[in-house]
Amino acid sequence: MMGRILFDRGASIVQIKRRNLLLIVTVIVLFSGCLKTQSPVKSAKNNSDLAQVTASTPIGILPAEKIKLVDVAASSGVFWVGRNGEESGHFSILETFGAGCAIDDYDRDDKLDLFFAGGGEFGQNEHILPVPMALYRQISDWTFISVTGDARLYPIQHYHHGTWTIDFDDDGYTDLLLTGWNGLQLFHNQGDGTFADVTDQSGLIDPLWSVAAGWGDFNRDQILDLYVGHYVDWSFQNNPTCIDSKTGLRNPCDPNRFHGLPCTLFLGNGDGTFRDASTDLGVHEVGKALGVVIVDLNLDGQSDIYVANDAVPNQLYLSQSSGKYKEVGIECGVALGESGSSDASMGVDVADLDGDGKLDLWVANYEDQTFALYRNLGNDAFTHASRSLGITAVGSYAVGFGTVIFDADGDGYSDIFCANGHVWAPHTSPDRRQFPYLFLNDRGKKFQNIAPQVGGYLAQRHLGRGTAVGDLDGNGTLDLVVTHTNEPAAILRNTTTIANWLSVRLIGRTSPRSAIGSRVTIRAGGHEQIGIVKGGASYISTSDRAMLFGLGDATSVDLIMVEWPSGQTTVLKQVASDQQLTVIEAKQ
Repeated sequence: MMGRILFDRGASIVQIKRRNLLLIVTVIVLFSGCLKTQSPVKSAKNNSDLAQVTASTPIGILPAEKIKLVDVAASSGVFWVGRNGEESGHFSILETFGAGCAIDDYDRDDKLDLFFAGGGEFGQNEHILPVPMALYRQISDWTFISVTGDARLYPIQHYHHGTWTIDFDDDGYTDLLLTGWNGLQLFHNQGDGTFADVTDQSGLIDPLWSVAAGWGDFNRDQILDLYVGHYVDWSFQNNPTCIDSKTGLRNPCDPNRFHGLPCTLFLGNGDGTFRDASTDLGVHEVGKALGVVIVDLNLDGQSDIYVANDAVPNQLYLSQSSGKYKEVGIECGVALGESGSSDASMGVDVADLDGDGKLDLWVANYEDQTFALYRNLGNDAFTHASRSLGITAVGSYAVGFGTVIFDADGDGYSDIFCANGHVWAPHTSPDRRQFPYLFLNDRGKKFQNIAPQVGGYLAQRHLGRGTAVGDLDGNGTLDLVVTHTNEPAAILRNTTTIANWLSVRLIGRTSPRSAIGSRVTIRAGGHEQIGIVKGGASYISTSDRAMLFGLGDATSVDLIMVEWPSGQTTVLKQVASDQQLTVIEAKQ
């Protein structure tokens, strides 16, 4: 590690890394800048250091043709195909959801690595079989090698979908949770490049069909917990025959033919084990969960849970002063679609999309429905703003899955990517491969899909499923990893030329090491931005948790304020741009 600076007890530790430059930047953190705030956590808008911020000044948007995303999977050594077993001809709903991916540094060599779920297939007598997963280690910029066998990520026990990376026991090494049909699987990173299956001893025994999951601290004991969203009660004993009314051909049945399942909230015990506390915390509603995001939506210092459900109302669990949760999706305006009925929701993400300091929700939905942008009005109220912000201009033909909010062009305003692909059986339509979306954010006032202008991968049809985002080469632009069903995964290298940037990675010491629930506010060039560390999000995939801010012409950041889940606050001033900054919380 370059530039590691240790401060006195009570102050934060800051690590600064600048790739390919022998530069050590000393950041002085005043003791008064690392204070423990009273709960609820104070909004950045009310902090005295930020009270002098002027109205946000637009940084400016690059023309769409200057944004460059190039698929470099093959040249980088990555060839992976998630499988669904459709060749067996069962037409099961299990085949429709695909296999996801994750971006994380599992071996702590400061290079981001790639995890891929394998999905599954079917053997004789309707026997459901897993397909092995894959781990690709990055050995240099844009060069990956497969190390799955060496890492001992086997055997895979279930037909699986989701790849959720996290350091669940705070030992400094990335662990892996797989969600899938008939069970979870938890792999513990041994710190020597290998993993061990610790599912049974961890207590994560869960026989239901899980797709969505999200890590967070739900009881404020500074120990990571796990929310698991379950889907429906499908099995081969409950696999009805469904005929497409337009073609007269068999198709997988839609979710309305099945009963939804209750979610499960596992609390961490602090010793690597978990217990089911769903009823105790009031998180036990039945749903058909495909996406979840864990984030503090209302700035009360407690993680909230938003669940994207398939064909039933989405759910929002807000934390209560009692320590329990209350489901308030309908009341808050985030449960239903534009027409007032339930959408079929898959992917989900959250960010401050209009620069007002409040976190907005984004949901990718099914065809003939509007992709939903729920704008946060404050006081736990949201409004469906997709039409007014231009989202509906793309029409309603797409079926959206993996989706991420990220600053594609470094202008300081978050854009939106969505991987699309239908769930029809292959013989019922030639159009189940669909075009992805890239919505460019015009300073929070309007969004425009620029995927056709960007071209390349974004102008081609795919059977899109999982999506994760991260700066894979540390150059200040965010890259995308996208999985497909029965089609090689894509790695979209972002070669867009941008001005200045800052990457911020948080490591908790009093808070959980992952720092999920943290909020970062930065001010540069008169423009204020919000970054968050969240659990879950996208669809069956995990993005790198570093926050990357586009700075425009600003060569330094006037102010960085970190609000930690523990209640502490860290303030840094006059930080140079164009670097990867790691802020480590004070230990209390």
